[in-house]
Order: sequence, then structure tokens, then C-alpha cells
Amino acid sequence: MSDNSILAVDFGNIHTRALLIDLVEGAFRLVARADERTTSGFPTNDVGIGMRRVISKLSAQTGRKLLTDDGRVITPEGNDRVGVDVFLTTTSVGRPLRTVVIGLFPEMSIASMIRATAGTYINVVDVISVEDRRTTEEHLNAIALADPDLIAIAGGTEEGATTPILEQARLTRLALRLMHRALPPSIIYAGNSALRPQIAAIFEGATQIFFADNVRPSLLRENIDDARAKLAIAFDSFTEQRGLGFDEVGFQARLGVLPNAQSYETIARYLGAATRKGVLLADVGSAVSTMSASVNGVVSTTIRTDMGLGHQADSALDAVGLDKVRAWLPFIASDEDIRAYMLNKTLRPGTIPQIHRTLYMEHALLRAVLSTLLKSARPLWTPEVALDDQREAMPPLGQIIGAGSGITGTGRPGMTAMLLLDALEPVGVTRLQADANALIPAMGVLARINPTAVVQVLDAGGLEDIGTAISLEGTPRPGRAVAVVTITTENGGAEKHTLEGGKIYLLPLSIGITAKVRVQVRGRGLTVGGRRGVRAEVVGGSAGVIIDTRGRPLPLEINLKARAAQIVGWYADATGDAPFEIPDAWLTPPEPVEANVETVLPRDAAQQDRIGSVVTESSKPPRRGMFGRGRSDQKGAPVPMQQNNEPEGELDDLRSLLP
Repeated sequence: MSDNSILAVDFGNIHTRALLIDLVEGAFRLVARADERTTSGFPTNDVGIGMRRVISKLSAQTGRKLLTDDGRVITPEGNDRVGVDVFLTTTSVGRPLRTVVIGLFPEMSIASMIRATAGTYINVVDVISVEDRRTTEEHLNAIALADPDLIAIAGGTEEGATTPILEQARLTRLALRLMHRALPPSIIYAGNSALRPQIAAIFEGATQIFFADNVRPSLLRENIDDARAKLAIAFDSFTEQRGLGFDEVGFQARLGVLPNAQSYETIARYLGAATRKGVLLADVGSAVSTMSASVNGVVSTTIRTDMGLGHQADSALDAVGLDKVRAWLPFIASDEDIRAYMLNKTLRPGTIPQIHRTLYMEHALLRAVLSTLLKSARPLWTPEVALDDQREAMPPLGQIIGAGSGITGTGRPGMTAMLLLDALEPVGVTRLQADANALIPAMGVLARINPTAVVQVLDAGGLEDIGTAISLEGTPRPGRAVAVVTITTENGGAEKHTLEGGKIYLLPLSIGITAKVRVQVRGRGLTVGGRRGVRAEVVGGSAGVIIDTRGRPLPLEINLKARAAQIVGWYADATGDAPFEIPDAWLTPPEPVEANVETVLPRDAAQQDRIGSVVTESSKPPRRGMFGRGRSDQKGAPVPMQQNNEPEGELDDLRSLLP
């Protein structure tokens, strides 16, 4: 059976995207793409509806019948180009799997298992080890109360420990009996392989169990690839069980419904091996953010299920902090202003900014999420460097690929480049690309069955080339000449530019055109990739050649008015538009509002004696509820009551006069 035509569908929290890949003149090419809104939520609660809509769009574009009359994908391809040979599906929809990790030692098998979970949408809610000081009863309660979807058990090298692992397995089996769930959590075992028969016997008839190769076969060797593959299968099983139409979709797809985060790591590994340079892939979605990197031969993936620009905007704000968002705003914004915007995005994740103020707010969150994601990811691919806030430890990256509509959907390639440079602050020479077609999720899954197709589609320009960025390190002085750039094209033409510090320059170089660039820096302490000059062969893109003379680390002004001018100036550099004039009202602190307390005058002296002095809102005792206690929220904080026009003390006295 041939695998010449491929249909790939990716279910995001906002969009469902479909790609059609086929042989064109003997090579695999992206033939058509389409997207529709995901239909996993109310009122349909069925992702299959959105899938059929988007595939119907592909059929209309290509004139090719892809669905049967009852809405099923036609496989394999038949005569007259009807159907496709391969149907693949990936998803990032819904909440992550709540997972409890159980093992022997935190720095050994448990650490390896947690690294294995990084490639799947998993939220580790508890970790239990032999070094855990909790009692057996507390362990049981921890497992039962965590309400996990998955329990991952590891531990014991090959021909190593056995007894403590079996004890932990029996403890887990007892915890399953204490849970009151229609579907018990699945079990994945990735420990000493000699214990598989005993582990199978312990959980027989209790739940679904997956066996993976030992994640720590020896003290000095880690093996997490098979565990990641089994975790993907467990994710597929969980996805089908939760409904939303995934069961029917998974039945049609050749490999089921797989998490698209694993695709990012697969492609990072491939590109890192092919280019022998550092590669970074960053996807900021509506509910999940993913970063995969290949640096010095180390490939890793970091997933943050608490950060996104839509469904998880409010959660992302909690994760990154108000100050990180406010640092990128060219106007005064209170905590309430920022929180309100993020809450609205969480409630209406599909909305897009309509005015400058909301655009700045959206981009501020995007930068904060990307930089926080980078901070979480870097220890995995530079373990020999104590990072903390040492930005100078950033290794050179030859290629950065941005994904997610917040990055790829700006409509201006220069703006996309600016956002990536602002958040990630690469050094040296870096090729910037965007996955506007949502190609990477499909390519990562396709690599399992047809690696040749992946190579040919990526080499044929499946990713959008934004341009090559060359970034200065140090502290360039704004307004002073800091670099001389010479661009020599293939036809021998040369252009020379003298550039000032503190700006982003987009020098024209058409998509796909190769040129030689020479950069010579001027000024004390300035370098490019650690050198005073650099020569590089670059490929043009939609933004041309990007020269970032702002310096590293990025010098954001502390003064609000200066920072506002700085940020809008960078937007103007990146887009070619005139700088947006920030209204004075945006930079003027609001005047404090005094509390309006109405004073009620007593009618006579006797009543004055009974009423006493007027009680202000700040001096009132909390109002009493039905059981004599003031109202409070779930955290125990007092809840403001509805205010009226009369002081509480006076009302109490008036009530006492009633019969």
C-alpha cells in the first residue's frame, strides 16, 4: 500500500486546521490547507463537525472528494484521485492529564519519568518516592484525592530493585479501590522490566495498563523515548474516553489522536541534526504553550499547560506576573485593567485586538509568556550553566520557528520578527521562520511513517521565511552609529548601510534570495555573536534582513514616558508605519476618587444620643449573616456587601425602635 497522499488534521482550542500533502512531479508538497473553528465546546461538543467542515473546504479548493456521504474520510485513495492514502490527527484540545508519578528516588527514576511526560499534555499533580516522609495512609490519600487520569510508575534499574517497586504498585492498586470514578486512571509502568508479570497481575481487571521500556535501565543511562510513545497512546486513549467526538476521529486516523507537542520535539531533533545549529520551536496557543529545542545535541521539550493567549490568559497572567506584562505596556495600566483584559480573553478566547491599546496588551502577554517559557526550558538544554537571570548564558540559535496565531497572525512579518526578538533575545545570526500553516504537528506525526515526505515538504518552503536576524550584544547608544552592514547579492550588487543604535532595521532581501552579509560593529563593548565583526550567508524573507541594534539584554526604559516612546518606535521600525502617538491621557495617572459617604443628620438630641456618630465604610464591623458571621470568599477574605445610602449603625438603631 502506498502512502503518497496524506491528509492531516490538527485540533486546536480555537482552530481546526487541515493539510493536504501529495506527490507533485515526484516530490512531496503541501497542496492545500484550510482552517475552521474547533467545535469541541457548546453547543456541538463534537470535534468531528469542525473536522468535516474544514475537510470540505479542502475538497472545494482541490476539486477532490475526500469524505463519504456520511462524513467519513475516504482511505485509501481510490481511482480518479478520490480519498487519501493516510489520514493523521493531532490535538492540543482540552485539559492535560492529571498525573501522579511514583518511583524510587527523585533524582533518578522519578526525574527521568517526569522528563518523559514533558512531551505530552500532562500535569504532574503529585510525586511519591521512597524518600517521601509521608505515611502509608497519607500516600493513599494523596493518590485518591489527586483524582488522577494517569499514574506513572518507574524505578529499579534492570536487574535492580524489586521489592519496593512491588510495594508501591500494591499501594497504587489499593488507592484505585478507594476512588469513586466511572473510569479509573490508567497505569503506565516504565521500571525494572523483570517485574512486568507481577505488575500485570497486580492491576489485572482493575484498569488499563501500558508497559514501556525502563526509563532508567542503569544509573548512568536514561531511556525515555519508548515511555513517551506509550504516554502518547495513553493520551490518545484518554482523549477518546472524554468524548467530544474524538473516539470517532481516532478510529478513522491511522495512528489515533496524538498530542501535537511530541511533533515539535521530533522536528526540533530533525532540524538540529540537519543544520548542526541550535534550533528553537515556540508555540503559544490559546490554552497551552510549548517550546522544543535542539542545542548542542540536547533535544528537549517544555510544555506549560497554565499559559496561553486565550483559554488560559488569566492563568498565564498568574504564571508570569503583572510586572512582566506591565513592563511592555506604553501606558499606565492598573492591576485591575490588566486583569480585566485577561479575564475577557479567557471568557472569549477567539477575539482579536481591535484597537492599539488592546493590541499592546495582547503583545505584552505574548512576550511575557514566551520569556517565561524560555526560562523554564533553558535548564533542560544548557544543564551545565547556572542560569537564574544570567542572560549572557544564552547559547547561539541558528533557527527560531514561531507558531500559534498570536505569533503568526500579526499580518506584518516585521512585527512577528520583533515579537520573537523581544521575548527570546537571540544573539548572533538567527534565521526566523513562522509556521503559519500549522505544518509542524502534521510533520511530526508523519515522520513516524514517511520521513521522506517530511524532509521534502520542509525543504520545499512549508515554513514561512521571515528573514535572517543579526543581533548586537552589549549596550549600543541610541542615535550613535554602531554598525556598518554590507549586503552583497547573488548578482554582485552591493548595498552599504550605517546603522544607529536602539533600533530594528528591516533591510530588503526577497524571499528565497541568498546574499552575503558583512557586519562591522562600532563602539566599546559591542559584539555580534561574541565578535567585533561577522560574515554570514543569509536567506531573504518576508521581512528581509533584520538588524537588531538595540543590544542584549534588551534595554527597556524604566521611565514610563521614555518607555512608551521606545516601544512605539520599535513598532514603527518593524512595520514601516509612522509611530503611533500615545495620548496624554494614557500617561497620566488617574486622580484618586474620594469615598462619598452620606451623612444623615439626627432629628433631635435624644435620637442623637441613641444613634451616636456617623459610621464610615472603613470603620464598620462586617455585616452579620444568617449565622452571626460576616460573609467571606473561598479564601477567607471578607466579601464587600452591597452598599446603601445609610450608615449601618443608624439602621440598627432604627430597627430597635420598631415593635
